[in-house]
Amino acid sequence: MARLVKLDGTGPLKLEPSDKPVFVCTCGLSRKFPFCDGSHKACKDEPEGRTFTYAADGTRQPADPA
Repeated sequence: MARLVKLDGTGPLKLEPSDKPVFVCTCGLSRKFPFCDGSHKACKDEPEGRTFTYAADGTRQPADPA
């Protein structure tokens, strides 16, 4: 079943355990979710207040009227 998940993060959440940092995805685009793989770079230039959908190949489409 497909579902729409609205996340507004544009970067990872950094956790710092004693041995090495762990980055958790906050944008929902990571192929290694819940861990960050750098996919958040695709959403850095999203205009504020707009909603977008992302295809599996990383292309972005507006989900709301402009």
